[in-house]
Amino acid sequence: MRNNIFLFVLTLLLCLKTNSQESVSGYLQLENPKDWEEKVLLSKVVLNDTANGHTYIPITSSSISEKGYFSFDQKWFDNNDHIYRIHINPIKTASKLTEVIKNFKLFILSKNDSIYFEKGTSLFDSYVTNNKADKEWQQLKKFESKFDSLHDDFDTEKYLLRTKGYVKDSLQILLVKLISIKKLDDKKLLEKDIKENTAYYTDLLEELKSSEIDPALFLYLENKLSLIYQENTHQKYSISMLLNGIAGFVILILLFFIIRKRRNRRNNNSVPLSKQENTIKELIISGKSNKEIANELFISINTVKTHISNIYSKLHISNRKELLLKK
Repeated sequence: MRNNIFLFVLTLLLCLKTNSQESVSGYLQLENPKDWEEKVLLSKVVLNDTANGHTYIPITSSSISEKGYFSFDQKWFDNNDHIYRIHINPIKTASKLTEVIKNFKLFILSKNDSIYFEKGTSLFDSYVTNNKADKEWQQLKKFESKFDSLHDDFDTEKYLLRTKGYVKDSLQILLVKLISIKKLDDKKLLEKDIKENTAYYTDLLEELKSSEIDPALFLYLENKLSLIYQENTHQKYSISMLLNGIAGFVILILLFFIIRKRRNRRNNNSVPLSKQENTIKELIISGKSNKEIANELFISINTVKTHISNIYSKLHISNRKELLLKK
């Protein structure tokens, strides 16, 4: 009952904040305030392919009051939902604090919504928001936390299967879907899934382009899809060239056997020359003209021409030059 009343009060406070000019407000719990700078920094988050998966674009800062209160005016936020980060830096002498203390918080917000950070036991411990996308993101984090606790037994196929099912059935907001996909990229699983489900990611990219989401947030996905498309195109081209080469080689082999078969058939089907035809063939090879052959054999020139025509037909040639080559 107390928790319900407490949440009601916080929600009411958020509504009041929304009516004012503050989009982000709340308190920091600093055990040793002297170890930290006296301001909270606000940055805009861009998803990309860097080592940590994000780029932070500084926007502004807010001073921290003696009681730990800070706030950011709604003018610093976009009309549409975007990912933001607030963080506090340790002073130089206490720079190792960030190794043991989480000094930042990521959230989704627009200038039409509010987020209120409650006092807690650690920095940016918990908050209440009326932003629907951020609420859905919190549910996604709870889902992913089930797998984050797995290390040696982490099953990538099972993770991919369950994540895609969760994204499809439970996530309604495009920006949160985009964040879940970035988590796949952080786990080195996105390229594998894109190659197996290219159509899904292509349709998703088109949906993102037609939405009001900042293009900078899904540029990394567009680049990755383009790279994979180029790889697939190059691979298909290489395979096509290989198949064409194999086909050309097969055609050459077939032509070789066809020509060889035809030659063998001609040789097998050739009719032997008569005695007179052999005599005339030898006279032709020796360089005799038709008239000289006729005088030597005491036959007419027309008879010589008839014998020569028969010789060409039997030997499958068409002139004296081919006869000389075939002798």
